[in-house]
Amino acid sequence: MNMYKTLAVIAAACLASTTARAADALPAGTLITGQVSGASTTLLGLDHLFADEAGSNVTKLVADDLEFLSGDAMVGIDFFTDGRLEVWNNGGATLDGTYTFTFSFAGLSQPITGFTPLDLTGVTAGSVSLQLVNPSTVSLTLTDVNTGGGFASFTTQLNVSAVPEPASLVLMGAGLGLLALRRAKRAAA
Repeated sequence: MNMYKTLAVIAAACLASTTARAADALPAGTLITGQVSGASTTLLGLDHLFADEAGSNVTKLVADDLEFLSGDAMVGIDFFTDGRLEVWNNGGATLDGTYTFTFSFAGLSQPITGFTPLDLTGVTAGSVSLQLVNPSTVSLTLTDVNTGGGFASFTTQLNVSAVPEPASLVLMGAGLGLLALRRAKRAAA
């Protein structure tokens, strides 16, 4: 009888400990549409080789490459498959003014549930604001950000909801089935 309880506890523990695999947060090839300060023509994407042309604000995530440059080439945006977003100061120490970037992701299997700072030690002055706009869109605002020098960066994190592994669901189902069988045997006795 203790075996049934043990199996049920193991099944519940496996399901509870299941989290979204980091590599699947933003799969390579995810289509990203970006805008900066509301003007999509001032965000240049990798798929267009950072050329200022129609549709250059849309690009696919490539794990090892920078995805976007601002039209003034001062800010680089790099997405990673584990959900990290790295922002590069591509010029002098200070990014004067306000840059508001909005990124929408097409084809995600799970919704984005959060957008948080991961490592802002590269920001020595100014402000960085992160916002989850909806389950497939985030916003990043940089105001007079100083990074202490050109080509410095800071990192943020997109969080996606957890997806249970199929094996965990099977294990949980087996545990619940054994509990139901045990209960049925007790009721029959």
